[in-house]
Amino acid sequence: MINVTVETDKYYTVVSAKGGMLQAVETTEKNGVLVNLGEEVQTDTRLWKFIPAGDNMYKLENKACGLVLDIVMAGISDGAWVHLWEKADAASQLWAVVSAGSNGIKLKSTLSGKVLDLVGGEDLAEIGAQAQVWQDVNGKRQLWTLCAATETTEISPVEQQPASSKNENQPKSAKKEPSKKKTSGKKSNRKKK
Repeated sequence: MINVTVETDKYYTVVSAKGGMLQAVETTEKNGVLVNLGEEVQTDTRLWKFIPAGDNMYKLENKACGLVLDIVMAGISDGAWVHLWEKADAASQLWAVVSAGSNGIKLKSTLSGKVLDLVGGEDLAEIGAQAQVWQDVNGKRQLWTLCAATETTEISPVEQQPASSKNENQPKSAKKEPSKKKTSGKKSNRKKK
């Protein structure tokens, strides 16, 4: 396999050949945040920066929490889960980006020689599938594409609201208040249903 050089001054989405993007499950800065496959929508939890670590190796830093991709307990067996951890001088955090030809790239652990993979088997890996390492079997769940991120950032639900009515831009004194129903001041004898 041929190593691929990645521009280290930008963020990328890591898109699975199965559909979906590699993501941090939470935005907390606590060690142990799980990594799985999320929807194909760019958010900070799905943005990764490749930090050079020498000899064509990288640490993958998640934009939302600042933690890096790491293999749980420095596992070297097939099925060892991947999570996020603070940067350390640890081989479990080192990844090579290797070419898979026209199919994209693979992220290869320099600790075990295994590649980033998704739990669930070839036909079962889907949104929500946990990231793991597995021997290279040339499966779709081991193929990825790096896409340079756009300049947009995560949008909160409030920012996604449609524009307000045109009265919103008028000075407060010019806004019309909704008309209030006039009452006689007497209580109604009607019972509520």
